[in-house]
Amino acid sequence: MRKIILDTETTGLDYGKDRIIEIACLELLDDSYTGKKYHRYYNPDDIIISEQAEEIHGLNNKFLEKYKTFDESLDEFIEFVGGSPLVIHNAQFDISMINSALERKNKSKILRETSICTLEMAKKKFPGSKNNLNALCRRFNISLESREKHGALTDCFLLLRVFTELIGGRQKELHFITSQNKKVEKSRKMVRTPLLVFPSKEEEEMHAEMLTHISKPIWKIQ
Repeated sequence: MRKIILDTETTGLDYGKDRIIEIACLELLDDSYTGKKYHRYYNPDDIIISEQAEEIHGLNNKFLEKYKTFDESLDEFIEFVGGSPLVIHNAQFDISMINSALERKNKSKILRETSICTLEMAKKKFPGSKNNLNALCRRFNISLESREKHGALTDCFLLLRVFTELIGGRQKELHFITSQNKKVEKSRKMVRTPLLVFPSKEEEEMHAEMLTHISKPIWKIQ
């Protein structure tokens, strides 16, 4: 089954007023990453990005002014996503932001119940614990070295690993039926090859240009 890991960065938290300024998607087939991704920056459509928001994701109006708005790019986004379920951390927020744009363009909205919210999954699995993306990465020993800022593409790859752990991770239970119709449960660790992800030349150039607009950046592409 095809699923889409999705994350957005926005100008703020008001889905009626604020705008999506970055979106990233990773394609999964049978819960494994295919290598196919979608990543775009967007013009905030005259919404001023606050210093507080810029501190979180590193994006500002000057860097984004050359891009189209998310509203203008909806068809491209819809084509990539298709009708696939979206896997999102705090799905209510991202879907509300996307649906606001869809509503402005008189397009069909995404139904909340068709998405998979990893925040809700984590709350059920670890009640009473911190379940933001950073906390879950620490719980599952996932390195946060790449997350200096809240970039949509970086967060998608982190969420991919968190989602994998939430649905069973590297160790799953295998069930066998004997000739006497007795169920035997056996657990064994699955060997996984580390996933290497290489950004495209265009993504490296966009990243490098973005850093020129950040005062004293502490991370750069080598």
